[in-house]
Amino acid sequence: MDDLQAFATNGARIMDSLTGDLNNDGKPDALLVLDPPADSSQKLGEGAPRTVLLLIRGEDGQLHEAASNQKVVPCATCGGVSGDPYGFVHVEPGQFTVRNGGGSREHWSDEFAFKYSAAKKDWLLDKVSRSVVDQETDAHKELVLTPRDFGDITFKDFDPAKLPEVVLP
Repeated sequence: MDDLQAFATNGARIMDSLTGDLNNDGKPDALLVLDPPADSSQKLGEGAPRTVLLLIRGEDGQLHEAASNQKVVPCATCGGVSGDPYGFVHVEPGQFTVRNGGGSREHWSDEFAFKYSAAKKDWLLDKVSRSVVDQETDAHKELVLTPRDFGDITFKDFDPAKLPEVVLP
């Protein structure tokens, strides 16, 4: 059995974990979402981001960190009145998706899909879906982006803030 807790260092806790073949090599890998230690002094919309770790099974049969990102999952208080913005992660062979959401009257959601590139030996952003819905008027807007819109962006370099946002008029 793998000791996933060994990857939660510096007081972080595992808030989500999924296993699956992240790099299409037929071996079970793991994706972890780590929550940093709580800080009672942080205000709404402020706080340390979560870390998403991709753990790949090596030739030795052990899991090893292959990539990480501290921008894809916002802090626990960054979802506005809706609370914690972290939604879920989903793993399929050679790919994974991260979903977040939050807001109050205007509820937003982001879904980021990454796909493993054997040629680059890395995970590349494959699709972005961003939406916003006004809870009172039902006005909504959605934006879907693909590599044609943003080029090659690796998981470890991905920053949602560098992509266009969806806003209602």
